[in-house]
Amino acid sequence: MIELIDTRKVFNVGKPNEFTAVHDVSLCIPSSRVTVLKGPSGSGKTTLLSLVGCMARPTSGRIILSSVRLHSPLWEFSGGEVSSLPERFLTEIRRHTFGFIFQQYHLIRGMSVLENVMLPAYPCGEPYGLLKRRAMALLDQFGIGGKAASRMEWLSGGEAQRLAIARALINDPQAIIADEPTAHLDSRLSEELMAILLGLRDQGKTVIIASHDPIVCDSQRVDGVFELRDGRVVSTT
Repeated sequence: MIELIDTRKVFNVGKPNEFTAVHDVSLCIPSSRVTVLKGPSGSGKTTLLSLVGCMARPTSGRIILSSVRLHSPLWEFSGGEVSSLPERFLTEIRRHTFGFIFQQYHLIRGMSVLENVMLPAYPCGEPYGLLKRRAMALLDQFGIGGKAASRMEWLSGGEAQRLAIARALINDPQAIIADEPTAHLDSRLSEELMAILLGLRDQGKTVIIASHDPIVCDSQRVDGVFELRDGRVVSTT
């Protein structure tokens, strides 16, 4: 479970353009469920997503990851508050706990499909052969194994979408974070994406989506929706 307690995020603190994007939000995101952060542009859902995924620190409040277990030669984390951890520890948590699907995908042009999938795993030091086999298994799972040697920019929109999901899964994360994943997709591809994300939930992964798309927010198979307005949670379903 991921818990936020009185979490606030303020940008440009102390400056004339100071702006509070998230106002004292408290919520609980259960494990192995699909949770949607719903709201229009400017509602604070993307900022909140970045706090949940340890990509940004809150200005105040606490963020607790209660089901995360990490082990390394120098550090062991058995769940707890992450808001005040040093950046090097947050980097490890991001790398091993979360897989990210960005709105623009952020795939690397000029690199092959296979290289794009493998990229987030390189810092983990896994032998290349093992990593390549795992990446190929993911590409095959999403039906694009035959495009492994192709340049990323040669893919169709649907193939690029599946590549982004495969890349998010390369480190076998406990949670998938998706920011407006259907923003540039037609209805058919949006439905396909939701089916994949729901399938990941059924495999035990926690899925957290920021979206205002009715295909996402109104899905009967979504487990919970937090609606945001002006940086505050205004309803929960």
